[in-house]
Formats: sequence, C-alpha cells, structure tokens
Amino acid sequence: MIGNFEKSRHINYLHSQNQLPLSLQKIMMKTTFEMALAQYNISDFFKGNGIYFARGSDWGDHLYVSNWQEMCGVLKTQSTAQSSLTNIFEEYVKCLSENYEDAAGLLSNITAYYVIKHKFDFLSANNYDLINSLDSKIKEKTGKLFKLLRIEYDKQNRDLPNYSFEQEIHRLKKHGCTTELESL
Repeated sequence: MIGNFEKSRHINYLHSQNQLPLSLQKIMMKTTFEMALAQYNISDFFKGNGIYFARGSDWGDHLYVSNWQEMCGVLKTQSTAQSSLTNIFEEYVKCLSENYEDAAGLLSNITAYYVIKHKFDFLSANNYDLINSLDSKIKEKTGKLFKLLRIEYDKQNRDLPNYSFEQEIHRLKKHGCTTELESL
C-alpha cells in the first residue's frame, strides 16, 4: 500500500514530466510558472532547472518556448500582463552571472519570446517589446552577456549541430527583434 507521502511524490513527479492523467490535471490547476512565482523560483523557471525543465528533443535539451507558452498562457488573463512580464524577466536577468551558460540561456529565452510574440496578443499590443521595456541596468547587463556570446558562442558549439552566433542573431531579427542586443 502506498502512503500519502509517496502518492504525493509520485503525482508531483508525473506532473513535472507532463504525464498526469487528464482527471488529475484538472485537480492540479497550478502551472509550473505559477509554482515558480509562488516559490520565488523565476530564475529556475527561465533556466529550465528541476521541475521547470521542458524536454524538447531526443538530446534532452530544455525547450524554452514551452515554458514561455505556459507563462504567457497565465499572464494573458491579467490586465497588467506586459508590465508583469517585464518585471518577471528583469528579475530573471538580475540573477544571471556573466558566464557562457547564463548568456546562452538568455539568448534562448529572448528567442523564445520573439518566436511566440505573434501567438499572444498582449505580447505586441500597443507596440510592446520586452527588450525595449527593460530598465537601463538590465539592458546593459543583457548587452554584456551578448558581447560574451559573440566571443564564446561559436567556440562552445563548434562540434555541435547548432546555428552559428550570426545565424542565431539573424533568426532573432527574422522573428521581429529590432534591437541590436550587443549594443545595449
């Protein structure tokens, strides 16, 4: 017989793996984004750490856009969705260190934002742009991290089937990013 603690752990595991039966999904209405907010784990949510990891490929990479879709699905119901997103994203950037891993994660998150921008009305209402809405210190930190990527990205991904840094920047622009991120 499974005790309540073991049942709870098993349900939480299934929830983190997106394997809950539909009947239990309706009971557990909190999204991982809402849990991240409640537990002050915004940085882990954006990085895809722990229960916030969204499996995206056979290689076991984190699918950033999946977390963005979930987050925007929650935010779209709020009257202050744009300012909430700006504040939440600023909190994430504040937690980043000037290292390759954090810089690459920032690139992936910004790319995810531009990829889904057309899927949620609030992301572009009144000419809103997340990057342009950030405060000056956060923009400066973002610029530093993109300068670091300019130096390190191609070296770190030399033996992987990834886009080059230039291709990543081109992809961002193709999805609507008009900001020169290295110049922030």
